[in-house]
Amino acid sequence: MSGTGKTEMRRFTISLEASAYEELKDIAASQRPPLTLQYTVRYALLRFLDENRGQQLKLDIE
Repeated sequence: MSGTGKTEMRRFTISLEASAYEELKDIAASQRPPLTLQYTVRYALLRFLDENRGQQLKLDIE
């Protein structure tokens, strides 16, 4: 963290199925006020991290 108090951000790219992408866009747009897709994905990811911190993921891998 720098002296300005801002958190360092890192950028990465993901690929989603079109249906998942459209669903995320719909969720973001349906909020009042509407949210950006970037904020919505960041929120979901941070929530995932909070809920799974220190745990083994239970992945359904076929």
